[in-house]
Amino acid sequence: MGDMGDYWRDMKPALKEDSQRKRAGNRDASAGNLTAAGIPFESKNGGAHLIVSAAGLVVDFWPGTGLWVVRGTGERRRGVRHLIKRLGGRWSPQQERNDHEDGESRRT
Repeated sequence: MGDMGDYWRDMKPALKEDSQRKRAGNRDASAGNLTAAGIPFESKNGGAHLIVSAAGLVVDFWPGTGLWVVRGTGERRRGVRHLIKRLGGRWSPQQERNDHEDGESRRT
């Protein structure tokens, strides 16, 4: 195979490890952000799945990928910030500063 194929085959383990590390970080940060916003949730599967209940809605949230689905509707979105806003919570400036200090993406 060509040089590019060899390159990507060699890079795959490192990229996979980075992806797993980012998802784990998202799980921890998202639970903390929901708690800071005062939004109650129930953790399932070691934090991989959160069941969020607020504003009369029940939302299934997978913080590793950021996907959330409002039960009983077709509404599917991504991002803990969007989820907090959708449920009537506030994203505080303190959370914004903490994200930047931790090197988090603005799209968390």
